[in-house]
Amino acid sequence: MFVSVLGDLSLPSLDGPAVPLAGNRQAALLAALAARAGEVVSVDRLVDLLWERTPPENPTASLYSVVFKLRASLARAGGRDVLLTRDRGYLLDLRPGDLDADTFTELVARAGEEPPAEAASTLAEALALWRGAAYAGFADSDVARLDALRLEELRRTATERCGVAYLEAGRPAEAVALLRPFVVEQPLREAARGTLMQALQETGRTSEALEEYQAYRRTLAEELGLEPSPLLRRVQAELLGGSAPPVAPRRPAATRRGLPAMQVRYLSTEAGNVIAFGTSGSGPRVVVLLGWVSSLDVIASGRDPRSSLLERLAGDLTVTLYDRAGTGLSPGPVADYGLQASVDELAEVVSAVGPPVSLLAMSSSGPVALSFTHDHPDQVESLGLFGTFANGPATFWDERMREMVVEIARTHWGIGSKMLADLYRPGLSDEAAWHLARVFRDSSSADVAAAYLEAMYPQDVTALLPSVTTPSLVLHYRADRLIGFRGGQELAASLPNATLVPLDGPFHLPDARDLDLIEQSILAHVRRHATSPAR
Repeated sequence: MFVSVLGDLSLPSLDGPAVPLAGNRQAALLAALAARAGEVVSVDRLVDLLWERTPPENPTASLYSVVFKLRASLARAGGRDVLLTRDRGYLLDLRPGDLDADTFTELVARAGEEPPAEAASTLAEALALWRGAAYAGFADSDVARLDALRLEELRRTATERCGVAYLEAGRPAEAVALLRPFVVEQPLREAARGTLMQALQETGRTSEALEEYQAYRRTLAEELGLEPSPLLRRVQAELLGGSAPPVAPRRPAATRRGLPAMQVRYLSTEAGNVIAFGTSGSGPRVVVLLGWVSSLDVIASGRDPRSSLLERLAGDLTVTLYDRAGTGLSPGPVADYGLQASVDELAEVVSAVGPPVSLLAMSSSGPVALSFTHDHPDQVESLGLFGTFANGPATFWDERMREMVVEIARTHWGIGSKMLADLYRPGLSDEAAWHLARVFRDSSSADVAAAYLEAMYPQDVTALLPSVTTPSLVLHYRADRLIGFRGGQELAASLPNATLVPLDGPFHLPDARDLDLIEQSILAHVRRHATSPAR
């Protein structure tokens, strides 16, 4: 193996110990090129990566010096010349087997086509290549952050799949040995927890399996404000009933399991967009505006902070969710991110569902729901407003902060999504923050997320509020850091027929401890004003 990045960056020699990389710059250059293997990386980009904001007086000469030293190190490691000069840049020209990360990726892909016993061996071989965190020392910088994130997520997925393969191959004890330490490090990985519970049950340790469920339930509530998904609750129920639950499939199921029988359909709008909307449950009709970005698949999987509340509501209401143009299952491109375009989009969804309906607007979608209700009062029976606002400039008053958030989302979506996760739920553990950040990244591209943020900040529908007489329910956390409590207070004070339900805590979206109160408040409000026939 020529270059090793699955741990501390190293150059294993063909005929002896690893070749040392003198100085941090040499290792940084190797990391930058390995993370972009097969691509020409420009001199300017490499200077930015290696020296960040303090470039040397003669950056080109300084970079060439590092390149010269790295070439010498690569030569000592043996093999052909792989560091090539190309078009004012450099290229790391690697072959299959030269980079341990590529070998790992290929083994994981191969295991997906193998029967359980072979897959378990292949995945175990892949995981054995790891010596520590990917690109250790450079994983938190632009040098290799994106590739490190990709590899770490693939490592976690491979571990989960290996556990399932052990279980399917009739080797539950090995699944327990693999997954027990894994769920300690990754306590929010539901798939791993479910497989571990099944493996414990198959080794005669049902009480320990039930303890794992309770530990996961507590962690999920504390970290993300969620409840376990219906699938894991079913595993728990079957363990309590003494029956062995079926082994989880190695490949993700195509069904959307978090909301009961959610049916996803598509509509073509007059603006030329294709919008995905999903309906679940029975009872009075409610259209949910999910806010900034969303993915119906992510919500249905139970990973989204809104998942638990929406699943509960679907037990008593006909709940329709939709992904805004360019997000989730609604393909782009998006020509217009503005308020009126979003109102028109909502109008098309309501028309497809069949008015009149209730609306439940969450987070940044308040102005959209309020504008639509103002323009079409006969189509809205009641209005729910959760953690939202009417006056963008007053709510997001710090212009410099707005610009910074948009720029970070657009150019550094990995770190930007994590920064926003910290605002959604302050005090998150690092793993929980990355979990929530993945929800954002799985819901939208960087450009679309940034564009919707940029369009949201100037929205102000304050002047419409006195004429919105639709019965309204306002729910807001008192210490919400993303959209301050003042936004909810102003809504309740300005809407002629509004009730404010304050919630205690620093959260932005529903927290598990408050789900009973939130659910009952919304159900009572919708039922009180429903005139549409249940479906």
